[in-house]
Amino acid sequence: MDLFHFDWATVPFRLIAFVIAFSVHEWAHAYVAWRLGDDTAKNQGRLTLNPIPHIDPFGLILILFGPFGWARPVPINPLNFRGNKRLGIVWVSAAGPFTNIVLAFLFGIIFYYTASHDTFGGMHEKVQIAIYETLRFSFIINVAMFIFNLLPISPLDGSKIFRYLAPRRWERFFYQLDIYGPWLLLMLIFLPPMRSIIDVPFAYAYKIMDDILSSIVLGM
Repeated sequence: MDLFHFDWATVPFRLIAFVIAFSVHEWAHAYVAWRLGDDTAKNQGRLTLNPIPHIDPFGLILILFGPFGWARPVPINPLNFRGNKRLGIVWVSAAGPFTNIVLAFLFGIIFYYTASHDTFGGMHEKVQIAIYETLRFSFIINVAMFIFNLLPISPLDGSKIFRYLAPRRWERFFYQLDIYGPWLLLMLIFLPPMRSIIDVPFAYAYKIMDDILSSIVLGM
């Protein structure tokens, strides 16, 4: 599967899928932070599934070229967290990718089940295509966002997870990643030789999910 492409025909389906994916992703960050005692995101209107407060224009444009983009970072103040502050950052950071893999599973089940049982067979062909493509891209995009956000490159969630689980003596290394992280991300997305860093783990994750979902649906 070619993750990086420009295809006007699939833009509406990818856009719908991506808006759902990043809205739940960012809400999860805000929700876990709030549960840990920090209401910074809530006070700034980010504890919501409404996509508008979460939209980052450039991150949204990237969905035209691949299966993912990004949204505005959810503001948090770890000083407000109860208990271990570093571990709190890990929990908040992991909440986003976790919701993406849950959404991938849910949309995948719906897609595989409806496709195998011809659930929408009585509808107009174009309506069927729109529904199936939206479900299919909701599955693909959430798997891709799970993999993409776990990369240990700043400002992605993976960088915070690894940073605050790692020994404090590694802070200098992560500080360097903070400086160069955004440029590394752009290189990963737009330089074909580097895309395997995303393509390979995505292919494995997609295959695993595909096998699991196929087995579940066959048993229904």
